[in-house]
Amino acid sequence: MSKLILYARALPLVTKALSVAYLVLSLTAMLLRFGATTDADSGSDPSYIASQDPARFLILRPGFIVSYPWTILTTVFVETNFVLMVIGLALLVAIGGFLERQWGARSFALFVVVATTVPALTAALVSVALYAVRGSAHSGIIYATRVGGLAGLVSAFTVGLKQLMPEYSVKLFGGALSFRMNELPGVYTLLAPIMFTLLSDLGSVLLVNIGFLEAFVYLRFYRREGSLYGDRSEAFAFTTFFPEFVQPLIARLSSALYGVAVACKLITSDEGYRQQNVDLEAGLGSSSSNELDTLAVPEDSNADRRKAIAAKALEMRLGNSGPPPTSSAAATADAK
Repeated sequence: MSKLILYARALPLVTKALSVAYLVLSLTAMLLRFGATTDADSGSDPSYIASQDPARFLILRPGFIVSYPWTILTTVFVETNFVLMVIGLALLVAIGGFLERQWGARSFALFVVVATTVPALTAALVSVALYAVRGSAHSGIIYATRVGGLAGLVSAFTVGLKQLMPEYSVKLFGGALSFRMNELPGVYTLLAPIMFTLLSDLGSVLLVNIGFLEAFVYLRFYRREGSLYGDRSEAFAFTTFFPEFVQPLIARLSSALYGVAVACKLITSDEGYRQQNVDLEAGLGSSSSNELDTLAVPEDSNADRRKAIAAKALEMRLGNSGPPPTSSAAATADAK
């Protein structure tokens, strides 16, 4: 117990606060639901049953989003299944703590805010859209669907790990199970929706997929690190999240969406991104084409540096529990 307390005290500030909020809100929801019963005369009316849920003030249901708008913020920290709560807490502490140490408290906190509120709101709107298409006979889509838990945030965490160290290899159970961080988002977004579908949890299925897409867009185009916005390196391109045989198709689709986003001025074009970085780094209002060709490569070098540092940090943290896993990124750092 003393070791557990010391470990909890050593957690970074934001991760510690998120873990406490998750634990408190989840246990509160469980206690509120403990022993609660539904009026037998209610029949199978989803809206009535949902309105009798004692934890409806904490859990986001698309049909009640107008009545309880604050649940967009609280719902991600509510898990009413005790086993899933324990697993979620372990992932939040381990992965969240690691990412916060790499990115810093402020950057990590902003990432969590975006990776929780945007997927929750988007999933709720998708549920409402499905209900509008299928009609009032399927009201369970907006009243029985519970949008909450850490499914979306964990999906975002896997994207963050891939960005930091895509080639890092992790070996578990004495090497019986091994994988690269580059494969982690794909594995999670494949297996987690299957599990949540078996549990009849539509909300979590939506959160897993939306959380993955939102995290990629944010880290690729918007997250600020120093003077840089996003990570435009080839190692973090959208196609790298998919198997090689579908990458040409994904490349065409992503290029089309990228063109639309640039045209709508939602993101900066790659050329504008490089020019902006040159101006910020060199302190110039404009640069010649030769200067641009020479200087406009910071995203790849900075990305490689971040991956090497992150891989080394993870290797040091895992060193006490056994032989350190292999990592091409760490080897690159040692070589430098």
